[in-house]
Amino acid sequence: MSSERRLGEGGASPPLPQDEFAETSLVAELEPSADGGKRAILYPADRPGPEVATRWLSVPADSLVDLESVR
Repeated sequence: MSSERRLGEGGASPPLPQDEFAETSLVAELEPSADGGKRAILYPADRPGPEVATRWLSVPADSLVDLESVR
């Protein structure tokens, strides 16, 4: 499989086929952020504790969307 993708007529790349995405889910925990809002800490549920400590992502809570709404 090639990672090269060509741009379409309008300069936007064509959408990827849905079968090219893994069905991995992440656990999301909400906590207060430094700016007074909320942030979500995301991490894989299927990893042991030591791996989770090094494989996480923090995003603003209002950036989260339901998976079904973007498919």
